[in-house]
Amino acid sequence: MQSSLRRHLTYWLLGPLLLLVAAGSLVSYRIALNAATKAYDSALLDPVLAIASHLHRVGNQLELDLPTIAIEALRIDTEDRVFFQVLGPAGELIAGTPRLPAPPEVLSPGEHIFYDSKLEGEWVRVAARAVKVDTGTAIVQVAETLIKRDKLVLELLVAATVPQILIAFAAVGLLWLGIGQGLRPLDRLRAEVAARSSRDLRPLSEQDKPQEVRPLIGALNQLLLRLSAAIESQQRFIANAAHQLRTPLAGLKTHAELARREPSTSELRSLLDMIAGETQRTSHLVNQLLTLARAEPGETASGQPVNLHEIVGRDVRDWVQRAVGKDIDLGFELEDAWILGEPLLLRELAANLLDNALAYTQMGGSVTVRTGVRNGESMLEVEDDGPGIPETERDKVFERFYRIAANGGEGCGLGLSIVSEIAQRHSARLDLRQPAGGRGTLIRAFFPRLSTQAAKLAPPYPSRTVPTSR
Repeated sequence: MQSSLRRHLTYWLLGPLLLLVAAGSLVSYRIALNAATKAYDSALLDPVLAIASHLHRVGNQLELDLPTIAIEALRIDTEDRVFFQVLGPAGELIAGTPRLPAPPEVLSPGEHIFYDSKLEGEWVRVAARAVKVDTGTAIVQVAETLIKRDKLVLELLVAATVPQILIAFAAVGLLWLGIGQGLRPLDRLRAEVAARSSRDLRPLSEQDKPQEVRPLIGALNQLLLRLSAAIESQQRFIANAAHQLRTPLAGLKTHAELARREPSTSELRSLLDMIAGETQRTSHLVNQLLTLARAEPGETASGQPVNLHEIVGRDVRDWVQRAVGKDIDLGFELEDAWILGEPLLLRELAANLLDNALAYTQMGGSVTVRTGVRNGESMLEVEDDGPGIPETERDKVFERFYRIAANGGEGCGLGLSIVSEIAQRHSARLDLRQPAGGRGTLIRAFFPRLSTQAAKLAPPYPSRTVPTSR
């Protein structure tokens, strides 16, 4: 079933409203019953007093000195049946109905009581009064059925409840209309969003919007900003990829055409070597572009518990072989540094830092990789003694396809950009500076540290034997 906010709110308001009407009706019933009881009890006591005033002793007997016509007049009622009874001091019947129930308690002379009882299978209301006579205390009782009382209670209850029900229905109607008016801002917001094109990702205005809707608009604006950043990143990726791939592929095609036309074996080998180099650079560029596309900005990595020590240690042999081929002293100083992240992207981050260091360090130089915990943060650090990065260029090297011309190298300017994107995704911060020796480059990535308890619960992460020193 489709959910309706208006119907949902109406149901929530209608339930308590009906409970209030029911509670009000119960209170009205109690008030009406008490009012009817007091009014008719007062009227029922009058014939009791009239009969009691006509009790006289005649000889040795107590008699009711009241004409038959007067007694019948007391018993006349248009709706109810009326009964009376007079009992002498010894409980003997002086006059009236013999089957009338006796009072539930003993009365002192001058006291009266009202109580409910059954007479001939019908509920009656009885008024009883104790009257002092010469020989003791007589009891005078008058009873009547409850027809008038029930009718009055019903009339009073209807008079009090019907307006409440009408008010309740009117309130529900007004609530339905009021909720509709209150939801108008959502309808206008929906129309505003629906009227936009797929390219219009401007933030929605919060002006003239109700306070309850503004958090929703704020969340939508944050989503639009992230979506805009993601689309812009993809557009830059496509534009950059098209621009950067065009040149090596054109060179590869040209070299291939020349190789086909060249009869000399030595010159053919030289051209084929150039083709192999261009192919290798193109493959490296494509891999970096794909990594850059995978590390989209605006996201936060949820990932799993990862030890930077293990991340770096997985590819040690590959990096050592490359360093040996360039006569570079590559060292590892690795300590446990647990973070929460994505292992594949973190390997790319470490690989790009190491690739950059090895690419720009001259033969005979040194590169050191360190992991550990510093100032409550997990750290990955790569230090080299290469040409270094001028201080004026340090903010630019994280831009895509930016290269420092004076440093040489065969990179395409994407390595540190990938590092920046992956660090941003893992809520890490980068620190680029000159080492204490005064030469080279020192890049540190500081990650939010994972607690030791959480690290112990982490699943085992496969690693290789890692040398911890040169």
